[in-house]
Amino acid sequence: MNITKKIDIRIAVNEDIESIASLFNTTIRIVNAKDYSPEEIEVWASCSKRTEGWVNKIRQQTFYVAEINGVLVGFSSIEKDGYLDFMYVHNEYQKQGIAKELLLAIERKANKQNNHEIYAYVSKTAKSFFEKHGYMHNGNKTNSINGIDFVNSIMVKNLK
Repeated sequence: MNITKKIDIRIAVNEDIESIASLFNTTIRIVNAKDYSPEEIEVWASCSKRTEGWVNKIRQQTFYVAEINGVLVGFSSIEKDGYLDFMYVHNEYQKQGIAKELLLAIERKANKQNNHEIYAYVSKTAKSFFEKHGYMHNGNKTNSINGIDFVNSIMVKNLK
């Protein structure tokens, strides 16, 4: 029997930071591990410890969290210019429509902000998800974290 779980999307608050950081760290270590080296995973996951960074992101961006039965299972954020910064779903809740619901919230917000497009720098792991939802590959962007280069796909969706 498949029981449909209700996904609640809401704006993140500072009290969510511990759960957000934990989800970020665990998701990278488990979900992204298939596409990245152990060294890359370690450097990338270590970014979860930057509490002040999370506080700033929640304050400066429209930052959504997804919950099922009060458990934080995903998060995503968008800046005023249409830059989709985060899209992470808990490793135990993959392929349940959570990222899709977060993306719909992001796209609604982008429309309200009158963005002509949404763009994101996405991991190897996330690229197919974005392609499936109408985002087009528009080159690559290299991001360096602690001396390790990460090549992300620039994914763009026109809204107008």
